[in-house]
Amino acid sequence: MICERAVHVRRDGARRRAVVVASLMAAALLAGCHRRETPEITLKRTRAEFLRAQVASLRTLIAQAEKGDLVTSDLIAIGISEELVKTLIDASLPREVVVGGRLRVRLESAVQVFRGNKAGLLFRARVSSVGAPDASASIEMGGSLGDFKLDGGKLAGTVKLAHFSVLETSMGDLAADALENLVKANAGAIQAAIPPVEIPVQLEESVKIGGLTEGAVVASPGTLPLAISVRHVIPVNRRLWVLLQAKAGPWQPASALPPKTAAVAR
Repeated sequence: MICERAVHVRRDGARRRAVVVASLMAAALLAGCHRRETPEITLKRTRAEFLRAQVASLRTLIAQAEKGDLVTSDLIAIGISEELVKTLIDASLPREVVVGGRLRVRLESAVQVFRGNKAGLLFRARVSSVGAPDASASIEMGGSLGDFKLDGGKLAGTVKLAHFSVLETSMGDLAADALENLVKANAGAIQAAIPPVEIPVQLEESVKIGGLTEGAVVASPGTLPLAISVRHVIPVNRRLWVLLQAKAGPWQPASALPPKTAAVAR
């Protein structure tokens, strides 16, 4: 009898330990399992974050204006509409890149939003596996446009991605979750594959003076170079306002050529 009771006690103890272990494993699995957000929740969360960023950026802009940092009397202001930027971006799409030898990302469309001192971009893309092209998903990638530089008659801005969301997929929820995590893990490579947004800007980089040889005023011919750089970029009211600063000099006198030779060279 004593042996039988001992056996029962050991069996009951083993069962209890098995139940405890199973409960701990289930809790661990549940804690490590993060279901992806629905597109609706992601959209609401992204809009809220964008609006909060606009409020903070507008406060910074107001502080700069109060200090006089945005005085444009000595700056060149260029206004670029959302429609123009959309036309330029659409001209470069669709664009397809392979990331990490595993993902094929096809950028299909883009929407830009210039509001509240923030230049936002929203891309729609199709993602598929290189090894299994039938397994695909439609994703949304949101980010911003910044780091503007003026070079070679073009105003170029780089795209910085901030969020990713799977909208539609031919796979199940588990596979869609894995795909979204894979896209996030390769966010840097995807961002690097997106070309800069280039906006043509026609600006004279120098002032040429032919010289004056008649009358009371005499001036030697030459060129006054202009060093033009981006001072501020302010996205407000559906326009991208670019404030440029131009610095002149030094004066470069023209080479002493005979008048006839100079005329032929022109």
